[in-house]
Amino acid sequence: MYSGIERRRYPRANAAFLVSYKNMYSESDFNISQTVNISQGGLLLTTSELFPKGTTLKMLTFFPFFSQRINLLGKVVRQKEVAKGLIYETGVEFTNLEQIVFEKLGEFIQRKPL
Repeated sequence: MYSGIERRRYPRANAAFLVSYKNMYSESDFNISQTVNISQGGLLLTTSELFPKGTTLKMLTFFPFFSQRINLLGKVVRQKEVAKGLIYETGVEFTNLEQIVFEKLGEFIQRKPL
């Protein structure tokens, strides 16, 4: 476990939300995954693709505190291979989080810390 100085801007919470994702600029279909954890700044999810750092992902999800689907954009900031050539932990920084989603997500995280 990391014991150094916390560098994240926002606290995060372990939370498993289903997420459909794809490279924003690709004609490929959406893939489905789930989050490992989430913060107001981004999320960590498992993916079956290795994305170059900086790749923009289009994501669709439902949060328990919203009645409608949430459309998200984010850029890949890091990836870690979990199963050789098959599964990657992908860190994504949000680039278009609406203010109301930002606020409700913050309230959710305060109730469900890491």
